[in-house]
Amino acid sequence: MKRLVRVTPLQYILYAIVSAGVLTVVLQTFTAIRVDSWKSALVGVLLIQIVQIILQPLFSLLARVLGMLGILLVSLFGYALVVWVTLEIVPGIHHVSFSGSLVGTWIYAAVIAFLQWIMLAQSDEYFLRQVVRGAKNKKQIKTEQPGFVFVQLDGVSTQVLEWQLNTGNVPNIKRLIDSDAYALQNWHTQIPSTTPASQAGILFGTNQNIPAFRWYERETNTFMVANQPRSAALIEKRLSTGTGLLVDDGVSIGNLFSGDAPHNIMVMSKLDGNRQSLQAMRAYTNYFSNLYGFMRAFVLSIGEMVKEIYQAQRQRIRKIEPRVSRRASYVVLRAATNVLLRDLQTTIVADQMIQGKNSIYVDYLDYDEIAHHAGIARPESLAALTGLDHIVGILMQAKQHAPRPYHIVFVSDHGQSQGATFKQLHHGVSLEDHIGQLLGTSAVHASTKPVEQQSIVRTLLAQTGAGTGAISSVIGVFGKKYKLKSQQNATQHTTKSTSTTNVIVTGSGNLGNIWLKKFAKRPNKEAIDTAYPGFIDALLATKGIGLVIVDTTDSGPVCYSQTGSIVLKTGETTGVDPLAQYDAIRPKDLLKVATMSNTPDVQILSSFHPSSKEVHAFEELVGNHGGIGGWQTNAILLYPTKLKIASRFYEDGELYDSTVIYHILTDWLKKSGHRRAVVKNNRN
Repeated sequence: MKRLVRVTPLQYILYAIVSAGVLTVVLQTFTAIRVDSWKSALVGVLLIQIVQIILQPLFSLLARVLGMLGILLVSLFGYALVVWVTLEIVPGIHHVSFSGSLVGTWIYAAVIAFLQWIMLAQSDEYFLRQVVRGAKNKKQIKTEQPGFVFVQLDGVSTQVLEWQLNTGNVPNIKRLIDSDAYALQNWHTQIPSTTPASQAGILFGTNQNIPAFRWYERETNTFMVANQPRSAALIEKRLSTGTGLLVDDGVSIGNLFSGDAPHNIMVMSKLDGNRQSLQAMRAYTNYFSNLYGFMRAFVLSIGEMVKEIYQAQRQRIRKIEPRVSRRASYVVLRAATNVLLRDLQTTIVADQMIQGKNSIYVDYLDYDEIAHHAGIARPESLAALTGLDHIVGILMQAKQHAPRPYHIVFVSDHGQSQGATFKQLHHGVSLEDHIGQLLGTSAVHASTKPVEQQSIVRTLLAQTGAGTGAISSVIGVFGKKYKLKSQQNATQHTTKSTSTTNVIVTGSGNLGNIWLKKFAKRPNKEAIDTAYPGFIDALLATKGIGLVIVDTTDSGPVCYSQTGSIVLKTGETTGVDPLAQYDAIRPKDLLKVATMSNTPDVQILSSFHPSSKEVHAFEELVGNHGGIGGWQTNAILLYPTKLKIASRFYEDGELYDSTVIYHILTDWLKKSGHRRAVVKNNRN
């Protein structure tokens, strides 16, 4: 295990003296608090460290009672409370108030955090020092058998990453590849090209019956939305066979599914009624309540929100197209995703590595979240990718402090494509409105409102509501109200509930799905043409719609365009092949999703422009994924060259489907001696 950079006593003494001077200047310049002498300030600086230790149990209690809300409060006000208490008891400091302490603390902390970075240690070293200190009393697994860390860089396409490698904006990843220590492999996602389908495939080895990000189930008359705890838990129950990627004492962090991991932290399928995640996160209040953690969370959060406001305004002023509204709520959500959750997840991953856990899988949402709203190659999206590259550097350092060697593997679940939305193409007419017009009905139940970002809020509220006590119960009530509201938003009622509607429409990027409730089971094209004459042809004639997939009596699922069709089972074409303009999209890729038991009656794929690579989302998102066209079906696998991909996993020299990624990863685990216990358990 590599030793951390040591800080000398002289550095600490110099740091304390400078801190005292900074505290004096800040208090007397920006607040009404008065300091008699630098000696009083020096005593204050020293006592701040002591008071922080004394009040730490209070911060831990706050986290225990309020869960994630407690961690948020500690992040923003914990250190201010420490300073306030300290200034109240130090002789020679007068006119102390909490408001003055709060203002003074934030300014003081900003300056001191910068001085810490210069005088004590580089920021990453200090970050790791805090993690190592928190993990030193925990049980460690010391072995020469390598562990695995699987890092999901959500939404990063191969093309975007290769472009950023060439521009030098991801220096840590570039160094890994240039040193021949890592290889970058492109793989093609399944259809739908969404996180639920890809992550299920990677973690469980199957993504069967996940036809979209959200869908309607005719048999039970219910909606499934993959980033809601109830739906995520049901999906996992259907798919898990006890042989998930992380079953061998693994840790799942910030994912939709557990991958059969015995340890789950902020995992959507495990949020309801599971306290393990909350208990695990209490340990990290120490990090967020000290000066470094506090200032990092506060300054970077404010900076992220300011950047979002500026960048959104810049798009409007420059009239950049396509673009979508970036509402006030998203400003806060962006800070939560790109600062608080990223720091929290990195802290947890590094902590688990230093404990020596066998396998760890974590999902970073940063790039995906911003690219949805800003665009796949806009400056703010690429800056998020640079931020992820910084995390790569931290994790590569963290493994040097672990009690065992680690293979760190980077994988994305899909890419993203871009274009004006369907609603923008039709001057405010949504997909569901258009379908209602074609069918002559207003009884359309729609779910086309963006819901991916709600994962963040649900995670925070679920963690908060999982606590105990009166305060947590109150928070839990608000959480339930939010959950109910978000479920209503997810299904987006346009008229009445599903029991009284004729048509149900959902959107997953540029993949649209239609259920016709007139039929008791999935109808074929002939039945649809009889019940709704001209409907399929009208869809194909609609601007922004390129392909329609529907079952047929004689040939099974057929993909239609305005100029031709292709039978998905046989590849037989009539007229112009509808798939000819798409790269690496095969009929059997569409056949898989078209033959699922819960496949919609009619599947729609937006039109695609081969020259610009643009598609048109049926949700109000600039960057989108879910269907085909552009870079959305291209994902990355960045892995140590010591690990080899067996030739049996390739089809015509390419990797297809996230289930193949599962088999590649488990193959590496087996060769490293990790899957023996899994095999033994299955035999029993």
